[in-house]
Amino acid sequence: MSLSAASLSVAFAAGLVSFVSPCVLPLIPAYLSFVSGVAAPDLGRRRARVSIATSAFVLGFGIVFMLAGAGVGLLGAQFVHHRSGLELAGGILVTVMGLTMLAPRIGLLQREWRLPMGARPRGPVGALAVGAAFAVGWSPCIGATLSSILVIAGTAGHAGTGAVLLAAYSLGLGVPFLATGLLIDLFGDASRAVRSHWLAISRTAGAVTVAMGVLLATGQLAAITSRLAQ
Repeated sequence: MSLSAASLSVAFAAGLVSFVSPCVLPLIPAYLSFVSGVAAPDLGRRRARVSIATSAFVLGFGIVFMLAGAGVGLLGAQFVHHRSGLELAGGILVTVMGLTMLAPRIGLLQREWRLPMGARPRGPVGALAVGAAFAVGWSPCIGATLSSILVIAGTAGHAGTGAVLLAAYSLGLGVPFLATGLLIDLFGDASRAVRSHWLAISRTAGAVTVAMGVLLATGQLAAITSRLAQ
């Protein structure tokens, strides 16, 4: 499957959906405070320090996700001679993930994973390490959206394509983190507005994911992205 603006946009949007999920959005101030070492009430007055730490944190989980994307892309390349079967299996899995998003009250999608409060990271390097660790810890929480992009990356059958798709996903998840660090004073109102519409957001994302799964299973997703790439 060739990369296109459409596939990158879907991956970026999946990251945004992960950011506003019930197990990530409510904990954003706690994440920012933890990685920056700034008390939550002082986040708005220490924007430079918060922004540097948050950038390192985002880079940390971005690296892990990109490595995962490259890994599944490389794994998918081993089945290049069975691409139709790989796309069928992947499409079914993506469709199932989309259906779970259409009914977000089922399973882990409503569970809020608590921040493990250990020793605070020291400087940007520590924040980067925490971001890498949290990428693993978040995986069960944001599993539906993350798994869907990983499956698409796997059917691409190329490590570079998988890494780029997961880089787009990481940007979708990371850019709101960076924006929140700069505009923390507006976070409360924005968070309440998003959470009040979470069901509609989840169902819309689920419908798009189901459509992607059907296109993948029927072999049409690769054809469409190839045409768009041209």
